[in-house]
Amino acid sequence: MKNMFAPRERSSGRAAEIKAWVSKQLGLGENDLVSVAELTCHEPDCPPVETVVTVHRNDGERETWKIHKPMSEVSQSDVSASLPNAKAQF
Repeated sequence: MKNMFAPRERSSGRAAEIKAWVSKQLGLGENDLVSVAELTCHEPDCPPVETVVTVHRNDGERETWKIHKPMSEVSQSDVSASLPNAKAQF
């Protein structure tokens, strides 16, 4: 069982990198907002840690994707594979 109170691995800078990949892949503008969070899941059949990416577009549309890995392990190809409707621009 995972110790929920143990210090977590720092992901400093990783969120910014993931945000940049998402913005580039979706062709987002300056007024669109990307948030990236690492969450612990307590539901059955859920990975212990997942990275949640949410895009708030300037027109009010909001989309959320989950990548079943800690933020420190997310790669550019994970982002590309997790945004199936996006136009690949890598």
